[in-house]
Amino acid sequence: MKNAGILKIIFLTAVVFVFIGCSLSKPITQNVINDVEGNAEIEKFQYYVSTNLTLKNVQQTRDQQNITRGGTATITDVIYTNRIIILKTTMGVALKSFRDDNDILVLEVCFEENDNKRITFRQDGPGSDRKFFIVYNDPFTRRIDYGGELYTVDFSGDRPYLRIKMNKQLKQRIKTKWAAGRRVQN
Repeated sequence: MKNAGILKIIFLTAVVFVFIGCSLSKPITQNVINDVEGNAEIEKFQYYVSTNLTLKNVQQTRDQQNITRGGTATITDVIYTNRIIILKTTMGVALKSFRDDNDILVLEVCFEENDNKRITFRQDGPGSDRKFFIVYNDPFTRRIDYGGELYTVDFSGDRPYLRIKMNKQLKQRIKTKWAAGRRVQN
């Protein structure tokens, strides 16, 4: 019984140390960019997606077609599926940032070594507290151009947006002065 209590204390202490050492992951917004004065250096942030993404490219091709001696037609189609998985822990970099015609900030983020394989994220309207959501070529089918090919984006939960890790510290400096006191003058 006593060992269980000690183990509980050790576990809770370890959990506290883990959380102290971790940086917070938060949505990137113009407010966050302004906090670190990063407008000019937006490409230096390490980006992450808010949820796991699966990019799928499906192509069907005719492999064979023939007629057997017995007169039966045989057709063989092959479906090729390319899947790219981007976990929410996968690191990405912004290769390009610009403002669109409506003065909304747009980021092109790459999660692979090939610079042509980018995903575009756009700030969700004007305002400094808006997140950067994924931009689809066709919102209905959730297709994006990824390295010159069309991929469908699958995910669970809310629409994917960009996040960054941020260490925010609060330092407190206290200046203390002891009042010397003052005597009455008679």
